[in-house]
Amino acid sequence: MTIAMNKKIITLIIILLTIAGAQADNGSNSPYSRYGVGNLSGQSLGINRQMGGLGYGLRSKKFINILNPASFSQADSVTMLFEAGFSLQNVNFGENGKRINAKNASFDYIALEFRLCKGLGMSLGFLPFSSVGYSFSNVSNEGKNEVCTNTFSGSGGIYQPYIGIGWQPVKWFAIGATGSYIYGDITHDVTSIFTNSTNVSKSYNVTLNSYKVDFGAQFIAPLGKKHSLTIGATYSLGHNMHAEAKVTKANSSQTTTETIPGSSFKMPHTYGAGFVYNYSNKFKIAADYTLQQWSTSTFLGEERGIDRSKVSLGAEFTPEEVSSNFFKRMSYRAGVNYAQPYTEVKGLKGCEEYGASVGVSIPFLVNRNRGSYATVHLSGEYIHKKPQSTELITENYFRINIGITFNENWFIKMKVR
Repeated sequence: MTIAMNKKIITLIIILLTIAGAQADNGSNSPYSRYGVGNLSGQSLGINRQMGGLGYGLRSKKFINILNPASFSQADSVTMLFEAGFSLQNVNFGENGKRINAKNASFDYIALEFRLCKGLGMSLGFLPFSSVGYSFSNVSNEGKNEVCTNTFSGSGGIYQPYIGIGWQPVKWFAIGATGSYIYGDITHDVTSIFTNSTNVSKSYNVTLNSYKVDFGAQFIAPLGKKHSLTIGATYSLGHNMHAEAKVTKANSSQTTTETIPGSSFKMPHTYGAGFVYNYSNKFKIAADYTLQQWSTSTFLGEERGIDRSKVSLGAEFTPEEVSSNFFKRMSYRAGVNYAQPYTEVKGLKGCEEYGASVGVSIPFLVNRNRGSYATVHLSGEYIHKKPQSTELITENYFRINIGITFNENWFIKMKVR
């Protein structure tokens, strides 16, 4: 790399760290983010979201796939990939025939990828791990003409700056690893106002400073001139999150603070496997399975975690990678997924999630002289969260995901004539 290229990389790293420190709006409106560490983020980028959130077997020189660090080994020798994304969503809450809508937007991720040497690629970026955001209230009858109004609110989230490396020692096999710094603050507040007696408040505060380590491998098997199969596998190390958790209780006469052992918050052992069948770089069909072992965690000393499984299916169609026809160069993708809950709600398993997505990636030229181009990833996503009890809230999300990948020829050596 030249000195100029090193300066550009350092500049982008500074930008990433600045955004990581900003902690943009997490985009959560869900009362279920009150449980566990909040709503888990998919940790996926533009093309993954278009295909139901899968990616263990995906490899591309054109796009970044952080779901399997082995894919970083596919980084192109002359280009730097830079991708950022955000989302807009409308949430519909349903309970006992009543419906309420909420709208919000969030910054979702930023990432870059480049090659270090032949067969060795690197990626770094920033993305959310989980999000907390809710506010609701209820009224209960305490007897003897006393009524209590309970107000619940929460905010915060966990964030994940990461750096990863992928190596392809032979044509048919690649491995990789990603290291992340996990940090964040989560606050839950409960206030009970009684008509005839003392008011009571309770505040839960959790501070997390930990790490996350992911490993990945991909096996690339040619099945002929036009056919290939890529099988991917990942593992994420489970460990103690070293959370600092405190519960503060207050009424008109006293305030007490209790410290909950941080060892109850644990990063789950996570296992993933998937495949991608590729026909002539025109048609791809893929599937992923993920298992997160949350059952070893206890959140705030009150809730136990549940092992969580997720299944994703997706497909991609690109009529022609090189064509004068604009629409033939576009990639069309779709996917579905199903995920189990990882926490309990009122003694029952939380919400099961059913999702479907459809999207398109639109390439366009940025700099004709340097051959630089960008790709806009647009997708629509529908998520249905269904609780076990009919007395609990049902959530329906419609989300618009927008991402853009810049493919910049930074590493071309310019000739002077």
